[in-house]
Amino acid sequence: MARLRVDIVSAEETLYSGEATLVVAPLAEGEAGILPGHSPLLAKLKAGGVCVHDAEGAEQMFYVSGGFLEAQPDHVIVLSDTSIRASDLDEARAAKAVQEAEQAVQERQGHMDYAQAQAELAQAAARLRVARAYQARHHPIPGA
Repeated sequence: MARLRVDIVSAEETLYSGEATLVVAPLAEGEAGILPGHSPLLAKLKAGGVCVHDAEGAEQMFYVSGGFLEAQPDHVIVLSDTSIRASDLDEARAAKAVQEAEQAVQERQGHMDYAQAQAELAQAAARLRVARAYQARHHPIPGA
């Protein structure tokens, strides 16, 4: 089966470097799936989850705060200011961050304060979605 080289890099570290059969990423224009042989692409990422189907068939999930994705026929690079392994996300903490951000949106008076609060809310909500998606896939509730 054809494979891609995948690198997911944040400002602090490389979170993933390996081979994969598929990468799914949240682009500004919508979610995109990148397979081996993909046409060259440079796209802006929005906050959300990047899913890597690795060469062994396992699914690796990551939260990205935004950034850029570069795809070549045999290589995908994800560059983000903040990237976190989904397994390292705390769902309860992410939910609390969403609540705090929602409260900040309601309390902001000035246009710039409101825009900042909205951006923080979008980031917190994306982290929570990734945490919940990871939990649902890797720790399903029996009988649900």
